[in-house]
Amino acid sequence: MSSEKVVLHRCPVPTEFLCPCGRVARELRKAGFDFDQVRVPMRKSARDEVQRLTGQASVPVIEADGMALCDSKRIVEWIAANRPEAEAGPASTSD
Repeated sequence: MSSEKVVLHRCPVPTEFLCPCGRVARELRKAGFDFDQVRVPMRKSARDEVQRLTGQASVPVIEADGMALCDSKRIVEWIAANRPEAEAGPASTSD
């Protein structure tokens, strides 16, 4: 995975537990991603940026590695497959 920051386009719901957007945000956080959140309008007809990225108006959508990915299940699968590498700790020396 690149060091490029992930951008999550999500609904304006202020909680992390009522919608698929919140699930994606929780999974990104849990996996250690550095990401920005863009809150989009509630009205699908006003989601021009999401429409431009994906050809549809549903969220969540993430932008990462030069691509846009929609559908929370697919995004969660992508998160699991592209977790940031854990920082290497000191080498253990067990004899």
